[in-house]
Amino acid sequence: MTEYRPLTDDEEATFHEFVTYAFRPQAGPEGMEYDPEEVDERGRLGEKRGVFDDGEPLAVCQHYWFETTLRGATVEMPGLSAVASPPEHRRSGNVRRMLEASVEEYRDREAPICALWPFDYGFYRQYGWETANKWTELSCPPDALSFASEAAAETAERAERGGDEYHWRRLDADDWAAVDSVYRAHTEGVDLALHRDEDWWRHRRFTGWDDDPFVYGWGSDEELRAYVFYEFDEGDEGRELRVQEYGARDHEAFLRCLAFCRDHDSQVETMTFRDEPEPLLFDRTGSPEEVDATLRTGPMVRVVDVVDALETVTYPADGSVVLSVDDPLAEWNDGRFRLDVTDGSVTVHRTDADPDVELDVGALSQLLVGYAPAERLTRTTDLLADGETLRTLTRLFPPTDVAIYDGF
Repeated sequence: MTEYRPLTDDEEATFHEFVTYAFRPQAGPEGMEYDPEEVDERGRLGEKRGVFDDGEPLAVCQHYWFETTLRGATVEMPGLSAVASPPEHRRSGNVRRMLEASVEEYRDREAPICALWPFDYGFYRQYGWETANKWTELSCPPDALSFASEAAAETAERAERGGDEYHWRRLDADDWAAVDSVYRAHTEGVDLALHRDEDWWRHRRFTGWDDDPFVYGWGSDEELRAYVFYEFDEGDEGRELRVQEYGARDHEAFLRCLAFCRDHDSQVETMTFRDEPEPLLFDRTGSPEEVDATLRTGPMVRVVDVVDALETVTYPADGSVVLSVDDPLAEWNDGRFRLDVTDGSVTVHRTDADPDVELDVGALSQLLVGYAPAERLTRTTDLLADGETLRTLTRLFPPTDVAIYDGF
């Protein structure tokens, strides 16, 4: 008989073996030798779970208990990670059983949504997860950021005349609170951005798996206004500066980040960084032809409990709609639900009424988090509704700025 449960300390080696073979198969089925003394705090974050049959491990995963913002509400958003099963136990439904049990555990914690970074989008789409956000990877030579250096020089002159003393300085993990303050300002209004705690900053941002990133901050002695996490890679076309993350309180501070990167022009041929799906760089640089942009899909998100999720968020308008939801994994989400919003009061309950809209839980997830308006989802998912219902859904669930910046 199979059971889903936390892993014991004695089963940590099994987790390490399964995950190593899943994501680094060249290490072989037994993986690399596990030494608990070498596991640092980065590797201890999260909680490990597994599916067992009479004590034999069949599949494992890891859960992170994140908090985030979703349409005006602070909610728990568990992060699912390190899903792995050895080849002898694959194609037997073990991962599906573990996903079912994981989502049920999230429901017991009253988490309305959960998220993951997929190894394959199609694999998790069949179980109800859907893309949460997109982002653009930009690569360019340093000189393409000359405009930022020019703007930084102008603002520096004004700052000096005004008596402000802003400068760049090295940062380390003990500066996490100051960096977090900038991060919160940078992500204000962005749904699903994680609310990072001290452990996450210290062990997942300031600490790398192999090498720690370089971290610099810009501001006064009293207030940090921007930061940059970065590393160097030796690429096929020369050395590259890769920005892992930047944060800025305002546009001026953002330009300072770009200028800081540009000042490495004597050391690198290329710099790469992450930006919004529609970046401003093409409209600011004098050399747009030198900028390579690649649109990439981000993590995936899933509604855990339809009733809880719909009752948790705030709505910008009144409206009523009956949704017929199909969920391939969580039977409690299958069926018809009536959503009524009146003067800020929200009620959601099961109903036998004819549905106004038919959709699967993945489409509902994207609608809920603000990934896309309802009309677009009629072209990218199986959402079915008439014109009036689509207008109601758009009033209730307008698109939002949404991004999960962290890997896990």
